[in-house]
Amino acid sequence: MTNAMTKNWIFSALTTIVGAVFLALPVQADHLAGFGDLSGKITNMKPGLLTTVHAVNTAKNIRFMVYAINGEYNAVNLYPGEYEVTVKPALDQVFTDGFVQETKKITIKADQQAVVNFALKNQKYAPTYVGGMAYTGGWADEVDGDPDQPVSPNAVVEPYAKIFPPGRGRDVLENVCMGCHTPNMFSYNYDRRYSSGRPQHDKDGWAITVDRMADGNAFGVADKASYFDKKLLPDSDRDILVDYLATNFGIESKPRVVQLESEPELDEAALAKAQFVEYRFPNNPQLPKRGTHTPGFDQAGNVYIFDRPGAIVKLDPRTGEHQDFYGVGAGESLVVDLDGTVWYGGVRHFDPSQKKFDQYFLQGKKGGVPLPVSTQIFDSNGDLWMSLLSSGGMAKWERKTDQVTWWDVPLLRTRPYGLTLDHNDKVWFAEYHASSLARFDPLTGEFKRFAITDEQPTNMRRLSADSNNMMWTATWGSRGYQNGAVYRLNPQTGAVKRWTLGISYANPYDVAPDSNDNMWIATDNYIVFFDVKTEKFVRYPQTSRTDTPRLAVTEQNAVWFGMRNAGHADGYGGTLVALYADKSKITTYAARYSDKSVHSHIRRYTGPMTKVTGATKLSPGEAQNPGAYAAAIAGAKAADPGAAPGGRTLKSGATVE
Repeated sequence: MTNAMTKNWIFSALTTIVGAVFLALPVQADHLAGFGDLSGKITNMKPGLLTTVHAVNTAKNIRFMVYAINGEYNAVNLYPGEYEVTVKPALDQVFTDGFVQETKKITIKADQQAVVNFALKNQKYAPTYVGGMAYTGGWADEVDGDPDQPVSPNAVVEPYAKIFPPGRGRDVLENVCMGCHTPNMFSYNYDRRYSSGRPQHDKDGWAITVDRMADGNAFGVADKASYFDKKLLPDSDRDILVDYLATNFGIESKPRVVQLESEPELDEAALAKAQFVEYRFPNNPQLPKRGTHTPGFDQAGNVYIFDRPGAIVKLDPRTGEHQDFYGVGAGESLVVDLDGTVWYGGVRHFDPSQKKFDQYFLQGKKGGVPLPVSTQIFDSNGDLWMSLLSSGGMAKWERKTDQVTWWDVPLLRTRPYGLTLDHNDKVWFAEYHASSLARFDPLTGEFKRFAITDEQPTNMRRLSADSNNMMWTATWGSRGYQNGAVYRLNPQTGAVKRWTLGISYANPYDVAPDSNDNMWIATDNYIVFFDVKTEKFVRYPQTSRTDTPRLAVTEQNAVWFGMRNAGHADGYGGTLVALYADKSKITTYAARYSDKSVHSHIRRYTGPMTKVTGATKLSPGEAQNPGAYAAAIAGAKAADPGAAPGGRTLKSGATVE
């Protein structure tokens, strides 16, 4: 996009539809039979505003979104039916004064084309704000469906420097706390659904919080290290940080969010080709506030997604029909087996045909101990590997024995979050608080750490392997939240290369290769494409303001994801979204992994499937490497006493168990 589209905060737009015409035209030869098209012209488009067109199939609750470039737009392969068509600014994230949205209702028929034209009316727009959460318009914080819970307050949008006055306090906050936490978490000062809020604190409360992070055992797990190296926060800086937090973000601090200082540069030619298809799953009494997270494909071309409040959703994208399975949700992970059964959470095996699941626990002193699973993936033996974030472990379910084994990862502050395989079936995971990736060799039992960045701490969530076994990751949190970047690691040499995303305050969550070994990155409000050969980015604004977790890329390079909190904020429920970067190349809506994807390793397995019987199964509770982590801690303590874990009386007077 031209520089004019990035400069200022007063946009001219929208939005009165002055004409809508329906024309029946033959579908182009490269379109899907049985689907329809939509196109039109938009007059009075103003430089500085990226305009989008949204066509919603009201019966199926499916939204198509395309970008209007040079006064024209077109959408292809729409499910036949009744539609509401609206033109609006990209991301739908601006504040408007007196904005009245007008929508045209039309019919889209199979193998025909509808034409709807728009004329825009001048309208002033105020500054927008960073992050993938809604902080305006007030929305009910109904985590448990209680309609009497309060409505969250509107935030004041202010520049970063005003919200975070410069000085030593800000330096410490940026260098330590923003390695994991977004700026708006501090400034919004309201306790609501993760990750948009936090408990309110006075000075004593901030002191306890800071000490818990610096000295306490991470996630409350005994004998584990603290969240970050105490050397990063000496006593003098600790006091400065607590004073800074109490002064600027105390109990009475008004809810504020950081103003977006500049729009990222956009590529008009690329955006003109793109199309989003968004499938919405409405809230209901069983799931009042849905939060869709991890998508996955089965062998038949269907898409599943995990709904964290308690469901799994199955979508057939060829028809747009979906099925909800309630009461089977826990955790955040999901992977589909060869037979269409689903493994999820920590850890359960669900058979949609029977609507029953098996669950796996470790043996403990008080019975079954659940596994705190964050990610799952199958290897070529049909075995399931899992990361255990909060416990700092890694596990494997072995199909032959139907048992779970686990390892206590002997790396300080490792906390495996994202987990994947390379093409040699070696296991890799992102070290949540250690600014590193790590590799586990199942044949030798060896763990090896690869430093990605010298910024400490840096929050890395997910990782992927391309077809050449290069490992890719991104920094969800980084110093001052200004440096969201994607990284490539060469495991053979240890060499790391870094590229910044070009989006202010970006917090990229996931990175996934397509069938051409180019990378797709999920971050707040944007899906980002990275051409590995040219080292150029293309940034696609999403259909709604949202944070975006996991990505799943098809063999035809369609990018699937769930908009985790968009439906919660706007009240419409959960989502599954597909981005087609070139809509003229859509040959099917079926979704399958490429043979080059590590997610296809399961296809090499030729043995028997594991039947679901509705059982609870216990596996041995002891780690495969007992004492390995304790030895690592002892070694770290001998080399540097400041690296020891917490579990001592803190300066604030609180005691961490």
